[in-house]
Amino acid sequence: MKNKYAENTGLLTAARLMIAVSAIGHLIFASIHVDALLLLENEICGFVMFLFVLLGLVALFESTRIKNGQLSGQIFTIIVCLAAAAAGGELISIYRYAIANQRALETPLVSKAVLFSGVLAGVYVISAVLLLAGLLRQRTRRQAV
Repeated sequence: MKNKYAENTGLLTAARLMIAVSAIGHLIFASIHVDALLLLENEICGFVMFLFVLLGLVALFESTRIKNGQLSGQIFTIIVCLAAAAAGGELISIYRYAIANQRALETPLVSKAVLFSGVLAGVYVISAVLLLAGLLRQRTRRQAV
């Protein structure tokens, strides 16, 4: 007999893998942010960067706790992924504002951080979409049975 959650396993595994790679990679390459943040005149940027990294790690932790077919765990992980992406978007906004308005700024370092943040935020959004697609597929399978 085929497992009723077999179709969702691929989406869940892909989302988990993307979250794991991005969260751990973000932690490893946090020096990209630190190098850029040291150049900025914004006081809140360090907190936003910390929040971005922390939410990514929470998403990683939550994604490892999801059991196949568990609705609440997937929904919470989706929310955390979207919150991480929002924190990344806010950090990008801070970086762009500094590039536009701060005169004595080494733009290449900050541009590198913008690209890094954008990629990570995009990965969190894609992971949330994959988890949501898995939930919707699971729901339609339940209704069909």
